Amino acid sequence: MTDWIMIAITAVYVIATIFICIFNYRSAKATREQLAESKRQFEENNRAFVTVTFETIRGSLLVLNIHNHGHQVANNVSVKINPEFIANVPDKEYLVKLCESSFTLGVDKSWFVCFGGTPELGKISNIPLKITICYSDIFSTYSESTTIDLKQYLWSIIYDSPTEDTYQEMKKMTKSIQSMDKSIQKLQKRMDAFDSNRGEVSNE
Repeated sequence: MTDWIMIAITAVYVIATIFICIFNYRSAKATREQLAESKRQFEENNRAFVTVTFETIRGSLLVLNIHNHGHQVANNVSVKINPEFIANVPDKEYLVKLCESSFTLGVDKSWFVCFGGTPELGKISNIPLKITICYSDIFSTYSESTTIDLKQYLWSIIYDSPTEDTYQEMKKMTKSIQSMDKSIQKLQKRMDAFDSNRGEVSNE
């Protein structure tokens, strides 16, 4: 009888040990998964994050805005553009140089690459713009691709800001003032010539 009791106790102990081991394994696995997810979220929230977007600046310039939205410096940044698009751009010099370059982009910093003016947008937009950007930070190396259909911007009225409006108005005012100044100078010369001629008549 005693032997059976010991066997039963041993069996219960073995089964309990097995359950404890299973529980510990699952607990350790869950902990590892939580740590891995926390690490992934930390890296995702603190990584470099570089985008390339199409913009117009100064009222008429077509540019690519390469911007680092992340929290780490982006190193070895390289941008590749589909050759068909570049071939269709009249002023392609800077796009070619961009595709040949590798550079660093600081946190919340931008590089602007000009490739024409708004009058050329109709021709340039005939070919979709396909971009692949590669870069790295202290965590990893990233490669992302995007396609921009410039035709979707043809209908829009380009409006930069009230500052641009003020600048254009100031340019118009400056031209008007310069024109008035020239007219005043011409009038002054005529008056001086008239006074000079009248003085000569008086002396005679």
